[in-house]
Amino acid sequence: MRTKALQLLVVSCLVALAGCSGALSGGGGAGEQTLGDVSYPAGVSENGTDVSTLADAHVEALNGSSFTLELDVTQRGAGSNAVRAAVGPDRDNVRVNVSADGQSMELYTTGERRYLRVATGGDVTYRTTRRTSDGTSFVPSSYSGATYLDQFGVRAGANFTPTGVRQLDGTKVVVLRADGSNVSAPERANVADYDATILVDEQGVVHRFEASVGTERDDTSTRISVTMNISDVETTSVEEPSWLDAARNQTSS
Repeated sequence: MRTKALQLLVVSCLVALAGCSGALSGGGGAGEQTLGDVSYPAGVSENGTDVSTLADAHVEALNGSSFTLELDVTQRGAGSNAVRAAVGPDRDNVRVNVSADGQSMELYTTGERRYLRVATGGDVTYRTTRRTSDGTSFVPSSYSGATYLDQFGVRAGANFTPTGVRQLDGTKVVVLRADGSNVSAPERANVADYDATILVDEQGVVHRFEASVGTERDDTSTRISVTMNISDVETTSVEEPSWLDAARNQTSS
């Protein structure tokens, strides 16, 4: 896991907008449920997990459904970044809030237009563009969370193994855990510790992903923590933002 992973992640997210751990909390107890009571989704077996296959299954399982994404990324010494996205079932209507380094960016899309609001300090600017097919291609992978599974799971070479079953907001999920014993590191860097958990249901939807990565390179250490939640599947509504008329008026030609 590279020290610059967070920076690349945030930059890619902001570019997309412009153009377009520890213990788990919440949920409920697992009761008497065991791994024998569930069917593993694609990519998951009792011996380990193909995270790339699981990420694809996650996207496919969300296809045609609305959902809410919550993402928080923190790098020691570099602050934190947060993404909140409400995605409509047909991917036409999407509303996203991104906050990072004192700047907030809000995106709202329809089938034809993309509206962007950027606030830095007391300055607010708007941008309106046509929405093209190329510009919407990032929505399923980025806002479904598959991008972050790839960044902090696939590329790290982490092997997640099933460790139990629990209930999360009324949904039965398999608990997948990985540690630093089999995680790869970039050249000249060492993984000091790696701890990650995936909560995935039998259909393949990853409801929660948490990863904490500590690396050391040239006597410098850093830590990146990621928490991703997918919720309100099939019940998320995408509301128009209060600033939409201002964006239309300011950018109208």
